[in-house]
Amino acid sequence: MHATDLQRDKVSRLVTWGHWFAFINGLLAAIIAVRYVKLLGWPDTLLAQFYSVITLVGHFSFVSFLLYLLFLFPISLILPYSKILRGYAAIMATLAHMVLVYDILVFDHYRLHLNPFVFDISFADLPKLISNPWLLVAPAAMLALQLLLANGLWKRIERLARRSWGGKIATVMISLFLGSHLLHIWADANVYQPIVQQDEMLPLHYPATARSFMASRGIVDEETLAERETSAQPTKQLTYPTKPMQCVATPAQPVLLVTVDALRRDMITPETMPFLSEWAQGTHVFKNHYSGSNEAGQGLRSLLYGLLPAYEASLLADQKSPVLTTELAAKGYSLVAVGVAGSQLEPSTQLALQSFTLKQEQPFDSAAQRDVQTTDQALKLLQPDDNKLALLVQYHAPSVYSTPVGYVGLPTVKPELDINEAQAVLFNQYRSSLKFLDGQLARLLSKVNSNTLVVVTGNNGQEFTSLHNTLSRNFSDATTGVPLMIRWPGDVGKQISYPTSHYALAPTLLTNLLGCGNNPGEYSLGDSLYAPSTLDFLVAGNRRYVAIKTKDSTTVIDKHGDYRVYDNGHHRIRDAKLDAPTLLKVMGENRRLFAN
Repeated sequence: MHATDLQRDKVSRLVTWGHWFAFINGLLAAIIAVRYVKLLGWPDTLLAQFYSVITLVGHFSFVSFLLYLLFLFPISLILPYSKILRGYAAIMATLAHMVLVYDILVFDHYRLHLNPFVFDISFADLPKLISNPWLLVAPAAMLALQLLLANGLWKRIERLARRSWGGKIATVMISLFLGSHLLHIWADANVYQPIVQQDEMLPLHYPATARSFMASRGIVDEETLAERETSAQPTKQLTYPTKPMQCVATPAQPVLLVTVDALRRDMITPETMPFLSEWAQGTHVFKNHYSGSNEAGQGLRSLLYGLLPAYEASLLADQKSPVLTTELAAKGYSLVAVGVAGSQLEPSTQLALQSFTLKQEQPFDSAAQRDVQTTDQALKLLQPDDNKLALLVQYHAPSVYSTPVGYVGLPTVKPELDINEAQAVLFNQYRSSLKFLDGQLARLLSKVNSNTLVVVTGNNGQEFTSLHNTLSRNFSDATTGVPLMIRWPGDVGKQISYPTSHYALAPTLLTNLLGCGNNPGEYSLGDSLYAPSTLDFLVAGNRRYVAIKTKDSTTVIDKHGDYRVYDNGHHRIRDAKLDAPTLLKVMGENRRLFAN
């Protein structure tokens, strides 16, 4: 019995020592992690500064205690020998802190935390990451510190136990942890950007939100949340543009931008779209053009901004409208959009269209009826002598295979594509929807004056499936390959075969239409439609995935860093290796415009 009591007392001392060891290492991790705050910039408001401090301490105290429960507590029970446990704890703590330091280095370079994808890429860039000499001695120094801490605590464990500080400290740490999450719930519901913009700052940090709960209880509604997002106090995460725009006076000419949801490049033929096919002969046709997304909303934003998906959240937080629309407005253009449902738009799309007057839509029963009404509205706005009109016309029927009631579409044909019978039905309905759309384009474009700059393109492509989860990961040519046709007044038609993308339209218009002399890289990806891209990759994305397309393959990455590689036929390549040099270029482009 006495031996049992001694063993229990020994284990109790080890557990008490482990708690203190975890607590001090949590504080040490919080001190090291101050580097994250420095990288993003110290918050401007007192409340956000308070949140940063309590989040650092509370989060890393929690993580440290969790690591203790996983790696030290079981050893305390299995091998209750203090020397073994102290040495083991010192090694594990050293490893944990070195992983934290490495994550800081990765975050500094890529603005991402470690995950399977980032680890593979950062390992390829290792010499650049650990270029500082002190990093070579950091592991040995940390191990020495941990051994000193472990032995020092063991010698003083009884004195610490007698003072009964453990319960008070635990209460404070739990309060800080819970308090930071409660404060974030409030900040998220009120779109308080100085706090919300810190969401991605720390590794393994998933701040609590309660929007869905509050919406379901009637505390706040989705429309109010959307209004708060668009009216929130802007942050200063980006330098966009990096230099003031330098635009000279140019002759005014009206601009018509026609965008279509789900318009595949390979489906524009004389059979499906006879008018557009003939009209295109007098335009600049970009035969190998791509959208910046397989979703319509983000595709439109890539067209207007010319920026990669990595900047979307920061553009919204900074409340930055596209340079293209800002400069059009500065030149005195009247920006008007038809076919756009203002109240149903994502906050990012509302921001992208902030400079536009969104014409109210009439009630409609189908997307086809909506498109007819859109054409009617656009024709009323086109004025022969209005050289300062920039009109955005958006069509939607092909995205849902819509045609008017009683519409006689194209005869059914056997698809040449490798699709099943159910997909073949969608394929033929899509053809009929395109034929209907062609009629609307004929109504609109035949009434446009010859001095009008006209751009016709798709926001995204279309795959013949109703499985959204499968479609959201599909960044094949079918879902991202879209037409682009530009009619420059007084110019002749020509075809351009090298790859181009939506990211190049804004720089092209700013340079050729508005006379802006800035380097396009100061406000966009840096490409022009009239020169082959200097980049050997294309980045596309949506709310769940980012895809990096090269000549031979497409790498699709989710938010957790898991990735899949596909060939050009969208067949998965098992055990494929990442193209590290290309991905490092993407990482560099993804952070080029960040202020910190």
